[in-house]
Amino acid sequence: MKESKLIFQLKKKNLSALERCIDLYTPYVSTIIRNALRGYVSHEDLEELTADVFVSLWNSAEQIRSEHLSGYLAAIAKSKACNYMRRNIVLAENLDEVVIASDENVEEEAEQQVLAALLKTLLQELPDKEREIMIRYYYYQQTVSEVAQSMDMNVSTVKTKLSRSRKKLKQMLIERGYGYEEMELI
Repeated sequence: MKESKLIFQLKKKNLSALERCIDLYTPYVSTIIRNALRGYVSHEDLEELTADVFVSLWNSAEQIRSEHLSGYLAAIAKSKACNYMRRNIVLAENLDEVVIASDENVEEEAEQQVLAALLKTLLQELPDKEREIMIRYYYYQQTVSEVAQSMDMNVSTVKTKLSRSRKKLKQMLIERGYGYEEMELI
């Protein structure tokens, strides 16, 4: 069955069209969500998010303006994944897992751990959006484009906020007595 025909039937609230969509697109939707969340989702939550996509499809079927159901489902899936990440991945708690380490010697490693703890503290002083961008970019290693998409921002805005946040962190380090060598770590 063509996507345009499925969309037409969905708009008419044909339940068999929804069942057909679920049969056809569940693997596709699950893959999009899994990739967007990069393994930070349990199997049960993945199934629930996938089901939520089809509930949203059903509830908003009248609003579909595209003839491409797969693209519409992809947009819903990405949105659900981003919302899940915002609600369920506590960024500040995961900072405790970040360790800046060196194999040089114990003294240098201790200094690095002190600096890592200080950076965690300084990150908490940044505005929420800036902190989230920094954590997504440096900790989760998301690209600027991925950060922009997941936070519903322009790429240029994310780049600007990253640059400003780095400058703020460097200034805060200088104010706390750390010099140029330490700042090269961030």
